[in-house]
Amino acid sequence: MRCLHPLLILLMPMCFGLGACSTLGGFFGDTQGAAYTAQQPTAPQRAIVYLYRPKSTWADQELEAPGLFVNNQLQGSLPSNGYLAFEIDPAHYQIELRRPLLGSYWTWLADSSFDFVSIAKLTLVSEAGSRYFFRYDELNPPLGKSPVPAVGDGPVQQVPAAVAETEIIHTRQLQPLRAVTPTAHEPDFWSEPARYLGL
Repeated sequence: MRCLHPLLILLMPMCFGLGACSTLGGFFGDTQGAAYTAQQPTAPQRAIVYLYRPKSTWADQELEAPGLFVNNQLQGSLPSNGYLAFEIDPAHYQIELRRPLLGSYWTWLADSSFDFVSIAKLTLVSEAGSRYFFRYDELNPPLGKSPVPAVGDGPVQQVPAAVAETEIIHTRQLQPLRAVTPTAHEPDFWSEPARYLGL
């Protein structure tokens, strides 16, 4: 009787894990969806947030797309050449991009010394009627000089509308406009031990 090659035994759980909770990346094909159109808020006191990712060789080679978390809640994934749009109330929002590994975002390690999948984390204080554009690109900075003070973390940076709209028009909408409500930050697994240890 012939047994499976040891490499196949290792690859089978990995392939199963890739489909468990993350989204396939650009390696598996072009991003599908409608071309960019400006979104309108449903009420004047609400704001619109866009997070987009220009097409790049780096992004096109990913097996799994990074996940976008707002106030510790997964809101969608961002593969190459895609954008996400959210409608929010004026409030503080924690925005985080996490890279999946074997189908998991490893959120139970978030904010710990062992958090190895966090790409960027920033805080947005939104104002009524505003539009915010955040750009995610590991290799290429946005074109032109930005009059907006840099708000962001690493490869995720806020860019002015004039800069964003020259790039986002080439991307594809990944999901319909989603309303995100402000929520209290849930304590993570490491917050209590870290407080106890004075970290």
